[in-house]
Amino acid sequence: MIFPLTEAQLSAWCSAFYESPQNRLAQNVCTARDPINMCQRSPADLCSDVSGGKTWHEVDSQKKATSGGPGWICTGLDLLRQEMDKKMPLPADFELSAAHLFFWHKLERCNYFLWTVADLLMQCEPLDGRCFRNFMKNAVPDGGNWQMFKNLVKKYGVMPKKCYLASQRSLKMNSILRSKLREYASMLHAQFTFNGNGNRLPELIQEMMPHLFKIVTICLGEPPEVFDWTFYDHKKRYQLLESLTSVSFYEVMVARTIDLEAFVCLGHDPRMSSSSQLNYQIAHSSNMIGGEPHRYNNQSMDVIIPIIVDSLVGGKPVWLSCDLCSRFSSKSGHLSLQSHSFDLMFGLRVGETLTKAERLLYKESRRDSALLLTSVGLDSMQQPVEFRTLSASSIGESLSTGSLTEVDEDQRKKVKAKEELRKKATKNQATSMDVSWLKEYAFEIVVHEKFVPPGVIHATKITKSKELPAWDPMGALLK
Repeated sequence: MIFPLTEAQLSAWCSAFYESPQNRLAQNVCTARDPINMCQRSPADLCSDVSGGKTWHEVDSQKKATSGGPGWICTGLDLLRQEMDKKMPLPADFELSAAHLFFWHKLERCNYFLWTVADLLMQCEPLDGRCFRNFMKNAVPDGGNWQMFKNLVKKYGVMPKKCYLASQRSLKMNSILRSKLREYASMLHAQFTFNGNGNRLPELIQEMMPHLFKIVTICLGEPPEVFDWTFYDHKKRYQLLESLTSVSFYEVMVARTIDLEAFVCLGHDPRMSSSSQLNYQIAHSSNMIGGEPHRYNNQSMDVIIPIIVDSLVGGKPVWLSCDLCSRFSSKSGHLSLQSHSFDLMFGLRVGETLTKAERLLYKESRRDSALLLTSVGLDSMQQPVEFRTLSASSIGESLSTGSLTEVDEDQRKKVKAKEELRKKATKNQATSMDVSWLKEYAFEIVVHEKFVPPGVIHATKITKSKELPAWDPMGALLK
């Protein structure tokens, strides 16, 4: 059936539109300003929705958020630093190096790409198949997930930020790497077709990797193998630790306090195709040969919310994977389902009709960002009302939060000046979210197992899992 637009229809719609003074006012406003910002409710209006006081339970979050890399790496390092600080109080400005893990993420991902291409060729995956095309499209992404973070830390350790201050410019490097990786994929395919088997592919990959290492090292600079760490402790005493490696630093300063294997990854996928308490694994979702792929146990929000609350009340922060793109955030840094009144401007509801499962099915929503929850506000009935993250810098892209984009020097100065003003305005201000927002736009948490019920722990230990394709929204990489 074909129903083309006609002049009569357009004329009728236009007449009806201009008959309304409210439509003309809305048009004047939205053609001169951002339509979404114009629909935003004022902080005072939002506060009027909340009645009663809150009892806050906070993990120590006075330190500044980690910067200098992708959000998923920075959030993971913030989680480690919280535990480090309990063993030995750290300087207020202490940060772990996100650039260090980012360097090894890029190199490991290049190696993972080549070996996965070889594996796909051995499985006779067609070049025009969706799996191969998706892998070529996402050859060397900046994004990641919890398992990727854990893979990097366990193999390469961590180091203080001041010991490795690398360039954040990765846009052009990614372009070069993608070009070479696709070229190498073509060479591997040609060799496989010529020989009819994959016997020579490992040899070719070994010849390709030094060239990719050269590109990454030239663009980012290689992290030091050995370094010294000097700092003033919380009592302002000068301290010097010499001849450290990133692995030894991790083993001494981090691993004795926090066990990464004790953390559990729980997801919430409400689609009819996904079963509760079942383990799911995303295909081709690692950044390292032999590393863990993205894997989670599916649970309802009725199970996940109490676990988050118990962890925060118990003094442990929670890694949260959520959707910050498809829901409109306010300038105040507060995430709420009632943050905008689109009906006043457009006369219709926006972003409220589809369920969480429908948003996943129709590509309206997906996990895309990592935040670190550090506080929970409980009402008089001890029910969660509001959550807070480590800092306001968790939302939005900026130079200081690791926006890995290439900008010219003049633009960089403007961005830096604007960022300094933003820092002054939002100093020590945490991003907050209503519990109703979290239920709708949170898709995964990583939490210490001691706050997880025994039945859920047992479900996560089951080896069997259902595999989801790499393009599934639950496997989307975090910024």
